Amino acid sequence: MIMKTKNRYVIFIVLAIIIPTSLWLLTFPNTTIKHDASPFFVYGSQLLAIIGFSLFAISFVLTTRIKVIETYFGGLDKLYQKHSTIGKIAFFMILAHPIVLSLRWIPDNIEKIFWYILPIHRKMEINIGSWALIGLIVLLLFTLVIKLPYDKWKISHKFMGLCFILGSIHVFGINNFYQNNKYLAFYFILITTLALIAFMYKSIFYKWTAKKHPFEVLAINKLNAEVMEITLINKSTHFNYVPGQFCFFQFVNKDLSMESHPFTICDAPLKDEISILVKSLGDYTNTLHKKLTLNTTALVEGPYGCFDYKLGKKKQIWIAGGVGIAPFMSWCRDLMRNNMPELEVDFYYCVHNKSEAFYTHEFEKLETIMPNFHLNVHCSTSTGHIKGSDIKEPKDKTICICGPKSMRTSLLKEFKTLQVPKENIIYEDFDFI
Repeated sequence: MIMKTKNRYVIFIVLAIIIPTSLWLLTFPNTTIKHDASPFFVYGSQLLAIIGFSLFAISFVLTTRIKVIETYFGGLDKLYQKHSTIGKIAFFMILAHPIVLSLRWIPDNIEKIFWYILPIHRKMEINIGSWALIGLIVLLLFTLVIKLPYDKWKISHKFMGLCFILGSIHVFGINNFYQNNKYLAFYFILITTLALIAFMYKSIFYKWTAKKHPFEVLAINKLNAEVMEITLINKSTHFNYVPGQFCFFQFVNKDLSMESHPFTICDAPLKDEISILVKSLGDYTNTLHKKLTLNTTALVEGPYGCFDYKLGKKKQIWIAGGVGIAPFMSWCRDLMRNNMPELEVDFYYCVHNKSEAFYTHEFEKLETIMPNFHLNVHCSTSTGHIKGSDIKEPKDKTICICGPKSMRTSLLKEFKTLQVPKENIIYEDFDFI
């Protein structure tokens, strides 16, 4: 089975909290700031800073798409979700650092509060920290509030590296930092170096170093006005993947953006062709529907993900919604070629109406080959959206979910109410884009 989620957080707790806090305590209560009347604010702000900075550094390492790190966290989708969460926590801790530090001047010297929040301090290293914080605030506004289009957000997000560099100058520019905190300084040098290497690698060198397999568009099948199946033929010598994994696809076409986007492979890895499902959900996929042509070159990076039915129990429940059918198609086609008679599957194919159930004939064929495979087509127009109570005997089975966020979120809440163990649920989550 996949590693339990709670175990994956151990590395964060150790690297971002236990190690830097322990090293800080070695020099406690030494500090470069006079704090006779307010040690709580000074020490509190220092702890917020070292933990926030550590998390900030770790967040860069998580973007590198290194296979070992991806596997540890249960797939690239889960890894990017943790990157997002850690980045937000780091931001709020870093934001709280100057605020808590400035509180010690209340009520005696109100004007000094602004020294630690705005870049108006007499010391340049303090002002650089303020500029870093202002930059983070602007970038987080673009992420959480303004919601830029993905391609433009991706460009803006690269400025996080500049904010980190400014933050590093602020940290190492503090008076007597090395003398008073030698071990903590060494730890900060280590994680700062790792973060900067990760940032430079991902932002500058990755597009040249990442292995991309050349494919060519062989067929385009528009299943309806919104969904199309793209079949590609492999022009590379080595391309292996596990059924259920996804890749990043970059279509080399003058009418299309050169951005790469993730799509799940629908096939089993026993031929030179792969297919993907694309639904019109935004600017990029809308353009893809209109302007993609046959014989277009596609650069395929990957595969990624740990969404694999073979990691589950012998008794499983599969739940697909919309284009979330893609990994289950891959599993179905894999089982067609490699029958597993010991596997018992109840498959719930959730669609708006039956006309959107594009691949029922393949699952029905699998039913004839595997007596323990059962297809259930769930149409929301006639029976409403699927609920946890609609699932037969969910306890003690591996539950695999891939579909819209609203469906997944609702089912996870209902399975929790039904006391289904969290570790029994595997899901694909593309909300990192």
